[in-house]
Amino acid sequence: MWETRALELNNQDIWNWSSVCNLVRYASQHGFNTIVVGQADLFGKLVSPKGYTPFHYNDSVSSQQRARCVYLNRLAMYCREQGLRFYLQAKELGFPTELLLSHKYLLDNQQGILFDVDFWSRWLTDKIRGVCQGIPALTGLIIALSSTDGLLPITRPKWDINARDEPENARQPSQSFVLYRRCFQALSQVVSAQNKHLVLRVFPASNDDLGTVLDAIEPLPPTVSVSIKLTPERFWPAFPNNPALLQVTLRDVWVDIDLAGEEVGWGVMPFLRIDELKGRLLWCQSANPRITGAICKTSWESVDNHWIPETLSECNLFACSQLLGHGAGKTQEQLLDLWLAERYGWCPDVSVARRFQQLLEQATELLYQAIYVRDHVFHRHSQLPESYGQAVWSLYSQLARDHWLPGSAQDIHFTRDDPQKSMENLTRIAQEKDEVAADALKLCAQALEFAENAAFPAALYRLWQNEWRGLALYCQLFTHAQKAFFTLHFAREVENSWSMREICHINVQALYQGASEMEMLCQQMREASPGFHIMFDAGRVRSLADSLSSELSALRH
Repeated sequence: MWETRALELNNQDIWNWSSVCNLVRYASQHGFNTIVVGQADLFGKLVSPKGYTPFHYNDSVSSQQRARCVYLNRLAMYCREQGLRFYLQAKELGFPTELLLSHKYLLDNQQGILFDVDFWSRWLTDKIRGVCQGIPALTGLIIALSSTDGLLPITRPKWDINARDEPENARQPSQSFVLYRRCFQALSQVVSAQNKHLVLRVFPASNDDLGTVLDAIEPLPPTVSVSIKLTPERFWPAFPNNPALLQVTLRDVWVDIDLAGEEVGWGVMPFLRIDELKGRLLWCQSANPRITGAICKTSWESVDNHWIPETLSECNLFACSQLLGHGAGKTQEQLLDLWLAERYGWCPDVSVARRFQQLLEQATELLYQAIYVRDHVFHRHSQLPESYGQAVWSLYSQLARDHWLPGSAQDIHFTRDDPQKSMENLTRIAQEKDEVAADALKLCAQALEFAENAAFPAALYRLWQNEWRGLALYCQLFTHAQKAFFTLHFAREVENSWSMREICHINVQALYQGASEMEMLCQQMREASPGFHIMFDAGRVRSLADSLSSELSALRH
């Protein structure tokens, strides 16, 4: 059994008492021993360190912050009553704009905000002390020094560095190391002084910065734990296990598991990953004995009023709770059957149960093939890009997977220097996408027919209908978007031919048609979760279609 088995909620629902009580109940019922609630800018919503600005008598701000601290302390005490530890999770360094008005020298920097390490370490210390004192019942804090989400980056990822930047302006690893080390030391000292537990999330700007972050953590006391993602970058199914999990051997490691499905459909559509989770967790335990904890995320912070226990993908969370506890030896079949029995009171015949499992497995493969292109991430967050430029940025820079699978970028490479290879790549992509679209219609029809004859419990039947009805349309939209994008990209980078432009045009028109179908589907499914309606946002599809049309028009002239 894993020592720390944590359940995390990280969207606006953390401020809804009924929602967090549901989280606590779920944790207690499924063998978790720790609750984590968080948001990227959480600590700034709780405290404003005194003495930094002349605005600390703002009663409106202080009253709101105090109210939130009282609320979270009540939640921490409730968790303690239920035998659960309680952690807050956030990203730093965050600050209000009035701080810069009071310390204008911080803006005297060509690169943006000056990273005065003495000032920012002191600010961080006072801020974290205020959080610990304002919420005395909490067990500890989980903190990431994020390099991409704020105005105060320690380093910048390669995809964010403009080619026009002067080399001397780019911060060197040795300089980044000093900044990380000072900030980590400040966090360690203040959290220890408040008798709380510190967990540092390894959240560097890019893979190139990973070693710098780990080196800066190494000198800290062994009581400081670290949290590391199960896979590099985000939780993409085809990515390898995160090698960073093997590099920390002097302190406890908590593995960060995205069970909200940020990159695989948010639970809005079925995605079975029990076998994958089982394999990755077994690898963790065999590869590094210091991996003693796991944080299971039940939500994605960008979508409110939506969490995974209200979807079919709860089966993955349920299985994870078993795998972290006394059910590590159970198979996927056993875990799925147990979930159906405990969650819905349904114990179908073996043939029905195996067909249920088979359909979920096929949906998983289909959804993966739709979202990804030759195993590459077409766009982040399981969504279509909003423009041609955003798609290029995602595929070829920010989300490029060549770092982890060297040479894999050749699958989606297009160049005038090798038109034959470029055409082969385009042909394989088109074939892959055509198969997805055809298979989606067939599989969804089979799944809906199965539900009519399998005597589902009412709650399960309703979920099954909702998630499968959207899957076929979702896969078709990704097919048209990817075919339109890649034919356009081929025309721009290799050969601007009439046939490429025509194929692109046909698929762009199909996107407009698909957007109308999305609106009709959402009207028919008014009772579906908010996550469903956000996923099936017709405006996003039209935005992409407009962008592709504009780029296509430019090629015609």
